Amino acid sequence: MEALGLPYAIGGALALGYWGQARGTHDVDVNVFLPGQQFDAACDALERAGVVVDRSAGRTRAADGEYVRGMAGDVPVDLFMNSIPLHESAALRTRIRPLLNRPACILSAEDIAVLKMLFHRGKDLTDVERLLALRRADLDRDYVRRWLVDTAGEDNYRVADWDQMVRDLG
Repeated sequence: MEALGLPYAIGGALALGYWGQARGTHDVDVNVFLPGQQFDAACDALERAGVVVDRSAGRTRAADGEYVRGMAGDVPVDLFMNSIPLHESAALRTRIRPLLNRPACILSAEDIAVLKMLFHRGKDLTDVERLLALRRADLDRDYVRRWLVDTAGEDNYRVADWDQMVRDLG
C-alpha cells in the first residue's frame, strides 16, 4: 500500500493485539481509505503483495459497501473500502506500529471498538469488553459512543450494549 501511496490501516484481531489482549485469527483485515470506485487501485496494491482478488465480483461488492475477500496463499485477506463516514475519521486516527519488522498503519483502539460493536458478533463483543477492561484509562469512550450513534442510531441495540459494557466495567 505504501509503495502506491494508498491510505490504509490493518484492522480486526491483528490490530486489536496492539491495544488489548491478542486473539488468534485466521484472516487479515485491511482498511483502504478510498471510495469503492477506486477498488482497482487497492487491488493493484494487494496483488503486488501477493493477494489474489476476484476483481469482477469484488468491484460489485466494494461499490455496495461490502468487504471483499482475497487470498494470500491460505490466508484470507478481507478488504474494506470507505463505505461509511466513520472510515474518514478512522483514516485520520491511524497509528504506526511495527508489523513483521516494518512500520504499518494500524486502526486506533477506538475505531476498532466502533467497528467491532457494529459487526456485533460474539467474538467482537468479547474483544470490546477486554479492550475496555485493559484500556479503561485512555480509551475515548465518548468517541466510540458518538460514532455508534451516528452510524447505527441512538436507539440501536449496539449503542445499548456499549452503554452496558461501559457501566459494567466502570
